[in-house]
Amino acid sequence: MKKIVSLLMAVSLCAFALAGCGGGSETASYNLDDIVATVEKANPVSNSRDVDDNFIQLDMLLDPENIEEYAGKVSSDQSNSALIVAIKAVEGKASAVEEELNAYKTSISTGGLYAEFADKEAMAADARIIAKGDYLVMVVANTEGADYTEIDTALDEALK
Repeated sequence: MKKIVSLLMAVSLCAFALAGCGGGSETASYNLDDIVATVEKANPVSNSRDVDDNFIQLDMLLDPENIEEYAGKVSSDQSNSALIVAIKAVEGKASAVEEELNAYKTSISTGGLYAEFADKEAMAADARIIAKGDYLVMVVANTEGADYTEIDTALDEALK
């Protein structure tokens, strides 16, 4: 009888131990530079410069209090729309960052720029904003022949 009770207790203990190891709801962790590099293969950024604090705060109007880290590239060519920004939001702030990215998308796609920048506005209107857990990626295709189908594939690859 003692053996049966001991065996049942051992099985119960194993079941509880395995239940604690379940995982399941944890969000994947991504390297932001790797995301940018993967997307840039499909969306080359000509005459690129790194996205910095000034670009995040003054151009994109993102609240730095909502951002844990970021990486990105933007074209320095005035007529080129290429932009890739990967962001890790502070836990619980991803939706606020997503709203700010959508506001930025609206501002660059309906800015009423001069006629010579109509291609840039058209690319911005189709910009991709992808959210996965605390991670967000915004991509505006370049005006030098980038294709959003290829960019979507690259985004899927980067955020597996």
